[in-house]
Amino acid sequence: MMWQLFDTFGIFVGFVCYWVFERSWRGILGSAAVPALILLALVYLCPESPRFLIRKREYAKAFVCLRQLRGTDIQAAKDLYYIHSQLQVETELFHGKPPEQWWRANPYQDEVEAQSFFQRVKSLFTVPRNRRACMAAFLVMLAQQLCGINVLSFYSSEVFQSAQSLGQARPGQLLCNGAEPQRNDQVAWLNFGFGLANFLFTIPAYKFIDWRGRRVLLLISLGGMFFTLLAISLFFRIDDASSREVLVAIFAIVVFTFFYGIGAGPVPFTFSAEVFPLAFREVGMSFSVMVNFIGLSILILFVPRLTIKFTPSGKDDLYGHSNLLFAFTTLNALAFVLVFFLVPSGTAQISLEEMNHIFNIKTGEHAFNHLPKFVKERCHSRGHDEQDQDDADEEMGIPFRTVARTV
Repeated sequence: MMWQLFDTFGIFVGFVCYWVFERSWRGILGSAAVPALILLALVYLCPESPRFLIRKREYAKAFVCLRQLRGTDIQAAKDLYYIHSQLQVETELFHGKPPEQWWRANPYQDEVEAQSFFQRVKSLFTVPRNRRACMAAFLVMLAQQLCGINVLSFYSSEVFQSAQSLGQARPGQLLCNGAEPQRNDQVAWLNFGFGLANFLFTIPAYKFIDWRGRRVLLLISLGGMFFTLLAISLFFRIDDASSREVLVAIFAIVVFTFFYGIGAGPVPFTFSAEVFPLAFREVGMSFSVMVNFIGLSILILFVPRLTIKFTPSGKDDLYGHSNLLFAFTTLNALAFVLVFFLVPSGTAQISLEEMNHIFNIKTGEHAFNHLPKFVKERCHSRGHDEQDQDDADEEMGIPFRTVARTV
């Protein structure tokens, strides 16, 4: 969550830099070095990760780091024992053994030391439980790129400039000194509003991500962005420039970024960090982020070319932007269907036993049960929701929520 919040804040600051450096592209590019240097200095003040030290069997150093983080010896000792127990118990659960005698050995450290990095990478795809977690994590990461947010984020200047003109906006025209400064200032204000909305609409996710669940928020987000992106693509075909500019700005800045901020923005990184066993978490999360950034790189390389390809012969680039957004509307729908059927539900605030049980169930069984479960929940009143959830979980073989949490 914090990563996504500060990521959107950084995007907002990037749009602000247009005004700070008086339209100088060199100053805008160089401004990125300022937070990087600050982070480089602050990173030396951060304590080492206690989990990393426990993985290295350096419990004394882990206790010192926890004292820095918690402030009291009692709280640090409690957290040290909790982390140690959690690591050992989950490792035994991962291998299908009952966590009965974990205090007599250190199965987590033994597991990590017995496997090299490449062996753990191999285990991501050869072990069924890990493979299902990979597929779910990769899907939610890919959904973030398929939703079209980065088309509006990286190419917002071109999109807004095209929306307020008669078309034929040249790539990079906004940053050219002296090129229609009044129009460029209007586009810069639209960019400012887009960046601010993207940052502010991420904040409500702090409350809803645990209350409504990761999968539900992501589906609501993708569904809302589908209809919003469809509307924006249609607005580009309006002949009146002033009406087109207002409608595109309102839907792109307010409605679309709202739906993105509550789901597709924060959920992928939060979800991916939770679904892997702790012994494979850093490897699984690394590959999940790689999938996200590969999708991002493809967008950066091909979106300008696709805009040209989608522009009909004899038409201005308004039709190119409209057709491009139509394409991402279709990709949004594809992402919604894939997430609905292939991403398991009920991964928020659950015990270690339940998480392993969820991903030990075949993906086909989850997909087969999602639609009947959805229809069943819609057909019952609000007062029966809790009982229906327990019944659905029981049918799928998922333990009741009343299972005691592992310490």
